[in-house]
Amino acid sequence: IPAVYGLTVLLNSDPGASSGTHRSVNGPDYQTVLPGQKTIKDLGGWKRISPPKNDPVYAYSDTLKGILISVSQQPLPQSFVGSVDEKMADLAQKFNANTKIDGGDTKVYIGTSAKGPQSVLFTKKDVLVFIKSQKKIANEDWANYVKSLNFSQAGVPNY
Repeated sequence: IPAVYGLTVLLNSDPGASSGTHRSVNGPDYQTVLPGQKTIKDLGGWKRISPPKNDPVYAYSDTLKGILISVSQQPLPQSFVGSVDEKMADLAQKFNANTKIDGGDTKVYIGTSAKGPQSVLFTKKDVLVFIKSQKKIANEDWANYVKSLNFSQAGVPNY
């Protein structure tokens, strides 16, 4: 598990894997983002993917253009406050996310492995978001997905 800037980043290459994850009845107690008009119930529920003693990181599974993706979210680390753009650029470099696109008003970093899976990193307000795809997805589709993300209320399940 990479630890960068005091945060725990958990990107599983298999979004459907249950190893080390469990469904959360309550879900995150911080603000999160969900795509379009979908509820967390539509997406199969929240899964806490961070160890119990670590800061909470929650994820859900979705599909984009028929490709399975895992979307994990955590509160923006304190170390990012005041220098989000700089810290995100550094974090993206550590993940070899060298392609930068705009998702509306959001700077999105994309890394693509030689075998196709991608890692996508960005922030929305005070939320740090990591997405892992099983296969390569077009930049335009990533931009549209990021633009579709809406905020949900902290501590309130979106059923």
